[in-house]
Amino acid sequence: MVAGESAGFLVPVTGFALAAILGLHGWPAWALLVVMGAGEGALLGLGQSLALRGSSAAVPIGRWIGATAVAASVAWSIGMLPTTLADLGVAIDWGAPVTWVVAGSAGLVLLATIPGAQWPVLAGSVPHAWRWIPLNMVAWLIGIVFTFLPSPFIDESTPAGVVFSLFAVGGVLMATTVAVITGLGLRRMTRPRRAGAA
Repeated sequence: MVAGESAGFLVPVTGFALAAILGLHGWPAWALLVVMGAGEGALLGLGQSLALRGSSAAVPIGRWIGATAVAASVAWSIGMLPTTLADLGVAIDWGAPVTWVVAGSAGLVLLATIPGAQWPVLAGSVPHAWRWIPLNMVAWLIGIVFTFLPSPFIDESTPAGVVFSLFAVGGVLMATTVAVITGLGLRRMTRPRRAGAA
């Protein structure tokens, strides 16, 4: 799982680098990252499905990869909206309560996209598979913090190689965090229940 998401995160990181090199802003940059997000999802799905192979939680690889790729693309389309709107000069009033309600709702949807798409596939092999959704939401909420860590150390004058390296390290830390939390959680979900347990 770690290898899949680590490699996968390099796809959108490459997208950011390409957008910078090509001078893309606004909707063109948004579209590029949405496409790159699908690539990240495909690699994440591949890594997860291979890790689950042979276990009681094994999933159909093709369906799992497809669901994860589409969901990751949707997640990136949501996540890139604030930056895209800022590039277009749209002022967001962070002092308005409705802004925080919309942002909070969008954040919850973003966190639920990947596990929500994977849930129907996982349900074929894991009882009460709905628990995969909150488990992943917590894991991604914790893991995604690492992707923001490089931001204070870079600006427009930072060499592209340094930017790529810093975000790559952040991606590996994120992937490791998500993989450990979801892996332990899934192990608990698939643990046989003792006879007579409530």
